[in-house]
Amino acid sequence: MRVLLGLLVAASTLLFAGAPAEAAAQKAPLRLVSKIALPGIDGDFDHFTADVKGNRLFLAAEEHHTVEVFDLRTGKKLRSITGFDTPHSMVYLPDANRLFVVDGGKGGSVQILDATSYAVQKSIKLSEDADALVYDSTGHRLYIGNGGKEAGNDYSLVTVVDTDRGERVGDIKIPSANLEAMALQRQGSLLYVNARDKNQIAVVDRKTNAIAATWPLIKVRHNTPMVLDEPNHRLLIAGRKPGVFGVLSTDSGQEIATLPAADDVDDMSFDASTKMIYLACGEGFVSIFRQVDADHYEAAGRVATGFRGKIGLLVPELKRYYVVSSKKGAVPALLFIFDVVN
Repeated sequence: MRVLLGLLVAASTLLFAGAPAEAAAQKAPLRLVSKIALPGIDGDFDHFTADVKGNRLFLAAEEHHTVEVFDLRTGKKLRSITGFDTPHSMVYLPDANRLFVVDGGKGGSVQILDATSYAVQKSIKLSEDADALVYDSTGHRLYIGNGGKEAGNDYSLVTVVDTDRGERVGDIKIPSANLEAMALQRQGSLLYVNARDKNQIAVVDRKTNAIAATWPLIKVRHNTPMVLDEPNHRLLIAGRKPGVFGVLSTDSGQEIATLPAADDVDDMSFDASTKMIYLACGEGFVSIFRQVDADHYEAAGRVATGFRGKIGLLVPELKRYYVVSSKKGAVPALLFIFDVVN
């Protein structure tokens, strides 16, 4: 009888312990549409970019040395573009029909591809560990983080590329050996840079290419992704371990909100129309938050993905969210396609 009673208690404990996680998954504002196996691709991935009009999704398979191309709506693989060493960040420019790919290997470069033939039109030399980028669509400028520790320096560069001319037109020196994501004002001249090794945000004036301020982070560690909510004067950031979602005021640089998230985040998306925030985390979950107002945020659930599923992209035009996980044992890399249902 005691054994039976113990088993019933244990079963009840497991049932109720699992209930909150199941309820969170059910309430999460994402619905899985399809999960597509990517056989033959080993290692980690880096970032996505999308060509909505051309119905293409680009993915940097950094350790496979390729850029993978998929049908944006179905997830069907269309092409594997070779010739890269360690592709990281990308941006597709529809007016020019060009794909700019930051390659962290071979000394660092940005490769400019014709997005129809996928032929490399030009290669612009950068420094080692070229990685994150942000695009200024008004000024037609690409800002690329490169250099730092991998280049043997205690500083890094944000290199400015004129995308019309395909030329390097400037460098901004940042006193950090590890730059991560960046964000820029559309209605102003400021550029925000995650200086991860310093646990700081560097604020750069793009008019002068000089550092205007440095904001220390107290509650968010290993700051990696970043998104600017410009109308509300808020900078959304996230730390890897422990996983933390944080919000800063761009008026003061002060941390005004933090919430726990899954570990090992790499990508963040913010839907300004729905006020939802999506964090793709390598722990194997998408952590989702809701902006109640500029000063208040709440957890909105989480959705399971897969091993090192830290790369994600929201495509608001389709109300779709994409995540890729890496191969683990017999389980291949997987492309997850979710509908946004909030």
